[in-house]
Amino acid sequence: MNSPRRQSREIALKALYQAEVNGSDFLESLNQLVIDVLFAPAVETVVREFLKTTKATEILSGKVEEFIPDFVDFISPRIHDEPNDLKLHIKKVLEQHFAGVTVNESFQPELQGLLDLLIKRMNKQIVIEKFAQDIINNIVENNNFIEEIIEKTANNWSLQRMATIDRNILKISVCEFFYFPSIPVKATINEAIELAKKYSTDRSYEFVNGILDKISKENKLIKTTNKPAKETDAGIN
Repeated sequence: MNSPRRQSREIALKALYQAEVNGSDFLESLNQLVIDVLFAPAVETVVREFLKTTKATEILSGKVEEFIPDFVDFISPRIHDEPNDLKLHIKKVLEQHFAGVTVNESFQPELQGLLDLLIKRMNKQIVIEKFAQDIINNIVENNNFIEEIIEKTANNWSLQRMATIDRNILKISVCEFFYFPSIPVKATINEAIELAKKYSTDRSYEFVNGILDKISKENKLIKTTNKPAKETDAGIN
């Protein structure tokens, strides 16, 4: 299973790629990806677990498989709402499919249990989202510096000549080098190699590894950088 940080990097990489290909805003691409690939699958897992244990006759006698996608589509974009608002959203979609279930007194503990489980699971996903947001925000804010470092080190390779995936893996990695002081350089390089192996061409990982190794040595990067950098680490391992 991917670590939380690796999931964050993968989402950030996909967001950068989609934004370049579609000409869209980086953060808009990221937000949509977070809903689609991070929140929605987790919401579906939670609601399916709930449906396995519910004793509500209204639900048991209803069309459950029609309810699940509606629940996921309605709740996933609203994960950041306050708990009371989130509970109202849950009640709304439940009532649309199983009329009367949310006013049944015996159902209230189940409703609260669903809300609590959803919040618990989503808290883990939000940590992943936060780290991906930190990566994208730092790339956007420091893009000129990051691109300058890459082009200076890549010699005959301009950014435009690089494969889009490789270029964005390098951007994420250089961003971590200089703006995430708590992440060891070796960890960043290893993660970049894994991303290149998974998402790019067969030999791309060698290209990425060579440039990042050269950047780390030329800038005397070990575990932290001497360059003043604001701490943006999301606090996940």
